[in-house]
Amino acid sequence: MFSAIGFPLLWSLVAGLFPAPPAGFAATRSAIPADVGALHARAIVVDAHADTTQRIVYQGADFLDGIPDAQLDFPKMRAGGIDGQFLSIFVFPRRTPPGAYFSESLRQVRAVQDLVAHGSGRLALARFARDVRANAERDVASVLLGVEGGHSLGQGPPSEQVGHLRRLAAEGVRYMTLTWTNSNDIGGSSGDDGDGRGLTTFGRQIIDEMARLGVLVDLSHASDPLFWDAIRYVTRPVILSHSSARALTNVPRNVSDAMLRAVARNGGAVCVNYNPGFLDVGTARAQAPIWARYKDLPIDESWQRVRKDSARLPPVPLANLADHVMHMVEVAGVDHVCLGSDFDGIPATPAGLEDASRLPALTAELRARGLSVGDLEKILGANTLRVLEANEIP
Repeated sequence: MFSAIGFPLLWSLVAGLFPAPPAGFAATRSAIPADVGALHARAIVVDAHADTTQRIVYQGADFLDGIPDAQLDFPKMRAGGIDGQFLSIFVFPRRTPPGAYFSESLRQVRAVQDLVAHGSGRLALARFARDVRANAERDVASVLLGVEGGHSLGQGPPSEQVGHLRRLAAEGVRYMTLTWTNSNDIGGSSGDDGDGRGLTTFGRQIIDEMARLGVLVDLSHASDPLFWDAIRYVTRPVILSHSSARALTNVPRNVSDAMLRAVARNGGAVCVNYNPGFLDVGTARAQAPIWARYKDLPIDESWQRVRKDSARLPPVPLANLADHVMHMVEVAGVDHVCLGSDFDGIPATPAGLEDASRLPALTAELRARGLSVGDLEKILGANTLRVLEANEIP
């Protein structure tokens, strides 16, 4: 649980027993009340989605020693008290031809496995909720794998795609978003002209196989029809690994109140996304032309320019993120809300939560709004672990 990292009360109690704190420790510590720091340190904190894998694979970034301009790396993860981090296996269609979607997914899986293997015991791969808890007890960070987009299964015949799903599960993948911004054979996406498509016959086959394999159904990025078809069809709790509240910011990637209630009835959880464009209507409107302006550039150049231009927009305060969490708690119930930052997959973050090292600031904001210690422990990680456990195969 990184119980001595970034929190003044526990640090004062155990000073001298641990190595020097990571970069960002002093700034994080100074802003957090001691009781909230202790609360955050005791909790098992799990982030359900980050795209830092792309930095590792395609830019050769050094996750373990730190990536200066990244929103997440190992030092920031420690400073922010994150015990379990889902790293996204995401194949960007503009970077990869369709025939290589699956092989490129395996390449990313291997890169994460190699990262852990060369981490000198600082990281451990986790498949089960119990692994995350056990690793936290010995102060080791857990890395979990989630596939972003069913297109990672390729575009071959159904039997081939099912075989690819089985291979990814065998490699340790624990969830798969049925779609990304692009629709696929499973169903429609919220991000293209498939937004009116629901779950296909093949999609039902995939959901059945995911249940058999213990792979969570992730409904972030799904079209509204796909969401409703899937939530009615599944037999186990679902996750939405990185989506915020549509009632507060009306963008297709966010979830409506009706969807929040449906996830609660299903026993699943919705993990709030930190993207300012999902947290503030004005920012959403301002971001749209930025994305459009650079959509035809090579992906790395496009992303750099989007981030640079987004940094010029008026900052969205951390309070907006807390507003979304509180709304989701009010509508779905505290047992069904979790964290899914989308670090390094979003062009900016809320002011006050500039990167993963500042995560205790969110805990402080939510505590100030009256959430109990038990409620915060659920949102910080226990809900994600509960849904993970509900999908495990003995």
